[in-house]
Amino acid sequence: MTSSLNSLLKKLKLYIPDLWSAHAHSTSFKNTRSGYLRSRITMLSSVWGGLVILWLPFDLLFLDQTYTLPIACARLLLGGLLLSLAWQNHRHTTLQRAQWYMSLMVASINVFYLYTSWVLGFPTVYSGFVYGYTLLPIIHVAILTILPVTLKESLCMLAVTALTQVLVDYLAGRLMSPETIASYWLQNVLALMVIWSQLSKLHMLMRLYRQATLDPLTGIYNRRMLLQLAEKHLVACVQRRQPFSVMLFDIDRFKRINDTWGHGVGDKVLKEFANFMQERIRKNDLFGRFGGEEFILFLPNCTACDAEHIAERMLSRIRALEVATSIDNTAISFTTSIGIANYSGSDSLSSLIERADRALYDCKDAGRDCFRFHPIDDIPNLSERQKAIA
Repeated sequence: MTSSLNSLLKKLKLYIPDLWSAHAHSTSFKNTRSGYLRSRITMLSSVWGGLVILWLPFDLLFLDQTYTLPIACARLLLGGLLLSLAWQNHRHTTLQRAQWYMSLMVASINVFYLYTSWVLGFPTVYSGFVYGYTLLPIIHVAILTILPVTLKESLCMLAVTALTQVLVDYLAGRLMSPETIASYWLQNVLALMVIWSQLSKLHMLMRLYRQATLDPLTGIYNRRMLLQLAEKHLVACVQRRQPFSVMLFDIDRFKRINDTWGHGVGDKVLKEFANFMQERIRKNDLFGRFGGEEFILFLPNCTACDAEHIAERMLSRIRALEVATSIDNTAISFTTSIGIANYSGSDSLSSLIERADRALYDCKDAGRDCFRFHPIDDIPNLSERQKAIA
């Protein structure tokens, strides 16, 4: 019972900051969510803008002639703005732009509601064609259901609609009428359902993202995602003429740890090492599991000399780590070997990793628990390496 409760609390602690605000999201997840938001906002703006314009014939048929022209102009303006937002949003994928277009969409439809209510004389009827205009706030709240937004974003958008309706009801002189209070109650219930739906979509998107990009044991980037991000960082460093280094880690004699202490302790060693690294790398560094007991760290804007100093400090600190085995209160220590390579003008990401891998072999030949740097001019050709392996 206690372990289940601790597991639940751990999951809540993991997800609550992510559900509240986008500040806790990683850069790669922000890019993923921005693409998802882009498609939803584009679709919503296109459909809503088209429907706003297509409603014009009904206004011409059922509205009083004194209201037709100003409302028709407002409809054309709103429809054109929403369609323009859809077009502009489709061309950009950054999260900041998606948030901006989303805010502009919500603001524009609320301004339309405020203007049409003023033109119609703040109608209080609860039936007939004009009643459709008084239902706009409910529709505005409902259409936000499809967006995977954070709680902070959702509350801000809902607050805009709520304040607009309160202003309309105040100007109409019906702020405290029984019908208005009942309407507020229903809209609050609807708003809670919308928030729940939005957070559910965001939570599901985060789960799918983590399953696709994170290593399930250590919680750090898996190999596929790590290489995708590293390729982008390498291109950026090349364009800015900045150095780029890679460090390939291998936990020494890991098979012996598994054979002696069991795979459970081996998993603890991997987790402890991953946690140790994550607490000490820079914000723009990329760290992940490369496979088995191998981990890789990409260091943008880091020279070969700096990478060697970093490796030297890490080796001494890793030697001091201890992992509890839950066997007779025994703790074990471990060491690592580190292969280092630095980008040269002729490198690709794969050749850079290949040189770090070769440096890692040099560490094993030197007795492990050390680091080696592999320069660009010291790469054996494929036939030589095959002969050495043979």
